[in-house]
Amino acid sequence: MSTNSTSFHQKAFTLVELLVVIAIIGILIALLLPAVQAAREAARRSQCSNNLKQTGVALLNYESAHNVLPYGGIPTKANGYGFSWWVRVLPFYEQGGIVDSLDHEGLPANTNYRNTVGYVGNPIYGSNTYNQKQLGGLFFPFMYCPSSTLPQYGTGNCMSPTYSGIAGAVDHPTTKNRTSNSAEGLICSGGPLIMHANVSMRDISDGTSKTMIVAEQSAWCIDNAGNKVNCRSDCGHAFPMGPNIESWNRQWNVTCVLHPINERSATAIGVGGNCGSNQPIHSVHAGGAQVLFVDGSARFLEEDIELKLLYNLANRDDGNPTEGF
Repeated sequence: MSTNSTSFHQKAFTLVELLVVIAIIGILIALLLPAVQAAREAARRSQCSNNLKQTGVALLNYESAHNVLPYGGIPTKANGYGFSWWVRVLPFYEQGGIVDSLDHEGLPANTNYRNTVGYVGNPIYGSNTYNQKQLGGLFFPFMYCPSSTLPQYGTGNCMSPTYSGIAGAVDHPTTKNRTSNSAEGLICSGGPLIMHANVSMRDISDGTSKTMIVAEQSAWCIDNAGNKVNCRSDCGHAFPMGPNIESWNRQWNVTCVLHPINERSATAIGVGGNCGSNQPIHSVHAGGAQVLFVDGSARFLEEDIELKLLYNLANRDDGNPTEGF
């Protein structure tokens, strides 16, 4: 018996067909990649907003416990560099054990310069080396915007936050020219987080939902040569840094609002120098920045918001209108 066999030939891709498939895949990836990146940024922006909301809860709980908001910063009893508001509210993030472990007096064994507690940098300049060891290397996610590419740590390997307290705006009656020659600018105390004093809720006559208390500083500034400059209000001294009495016109971890949102010039008034007092509100999120209000709400303010309106939102008691944001 003879059997007829049929030959089956498998057809292979031609080079042209293979190139077409590769091109199609490349086009699909090119189309999908921006969508993936946008989704990731949306998630990071949402987390940044959540960070501020956590801070809002901590600040409100502090106020509930003490009947006032924390100092923006205060010196030690011996007029050394004290702690910023960040240290005061850490217990309300369930970080009280860390705060309890710190030297709050500036003991002679820990510092050699006027009982410093908040400066944790170079020992040559009188840092508190004990607090540096307690805080060095710790990372608090609520202090850092996940979209930012700024350094996560400042001096002493301590965290450098991407959020700043709001001390008010430059059009408030409390505003003064900075007298230190280390950096020009203006200082103010018309906001809710100010140097050397507590603010109570009754002091916020403009309304807690109309007054900013913390704002984002998560982007790079640029100098005249096009170089990236870190222009956050901690000025590289990390989150614990507060003022001393002699140079109270220098402030850390708070800002007096002068510039529009997303001002990026490192040479603008009050931005450059040795810790300018007018570090701008800025953000890596396109079109604006995240801002926390005293009532605990976090909102995204557009960068084209009228500057006068931004000032009104930064001041707690100027009585000026705040509609339209």
